[in-house]
Amino acid sequence: MLATLNGMAGFYAGRFCMRVDFLCRPAVTVKLEKSVSAPGWTDRTRKEEHMPELPEVETLCRQLRQKVPHAKIKGTFILDSKLGKLDNLKGRGIASVTRLGKRIVLGLDDGRSLEIHLRMTGRLLWQEKPDIGEKPPHSRFILDLTPGRIIIVDPRRFATLSLVADAAKGNAAVDALKPGCPEALKEKGCNRSRSIKSFLMDQSIIGGIGNIYACEILYRAGLNPLRRTADLTSEDWRRVGSAMVEVLSKAVVCRGTSISDWRDLFGCKGEYQKELRVYGREGKKCPHCGGIIQRVRLLGRGTWFCPNCQA
Repeated sequence: MLATLNGMAGFYAGRFCMRVDFLCRPAVTVKLEKSVSAPGWTDRTRKEEHMPELPEVETLCRQLRQKVPHAKIKGTFILDSKLGKLDNLKGRGIASVTRLGKRIVLGLDDGRSLEIHLRMTGRLLWQEKPDIGEKPPHSRFILDLTPGRIIIVDPRRFATLSLVADAAKGNAAVDALKPGCPEALKEKGCNRSRSIKSFLMDQSIIGGIGNIYACEILYRAGLNPLRRTADLTSEDWRRVGSAMVEVLSKAVVCRGTSISDWRDLFGCKGEYQKELRVYGREGKKCPHCGGIIQRVRLLGRGTWFCPNCQA
């Protein structure tokens, strides 16, 4: 499967990256902190599920906003019956592109929204001037628009697609990058007795954070991922909020983390893997104290941390 994904990524990188190179770079130049060289990923790390998280989905939304607003839908093609059926959307316009946690929401000009959740292995790819019948392996859905088409590619078929009247209805989670989220962390977590990592990854509480960024946030906050939320001090919560904004904002600028198969809308790799301090680095030295980074299992997922720096 990995060979298939790498082949697909190579095909799209070659086909699209030269033409849209300016879209594959950060929109602004920023001075990053001293980076850790991308680690030599172990086979175990590569086999971890690296589902798109907030920075990856935000990257797709920003790139889609450059392509699809005011575009008209020419047709929808469901290539996998597992996705279900859609109403006829031909002639409808794309009015907006927004993100709700890890979901991509295409607002239509009739008030409804087309909601895409990529889940584990889902990817979105853009074709500007596709050849008739041309589509990559594992294509599940094609949204044909006046300027080009969006394709959902998903080898494991977990991605979901739905047409909804109100995408925000029932969504009580605070978005991790919205103003006020850092301040809301303590209020939402201080009366719960659970690990701080599981709290950060709970999509019903905070929208957008997954395994990679939870590990990196807690490293920068200096907190052990197994610490109970009920035991955290006000200063602990402040550090978590600050680290959350720092990590996620920088990861968005870097267009996400490409450890194995993540690619953006144009088939290009992200760059935040060069900034990872602990994720996937078990047995290596902590960039701060020189101690050895450890890996444990938490909620069925690999969890990396420095036992010296994270109390």
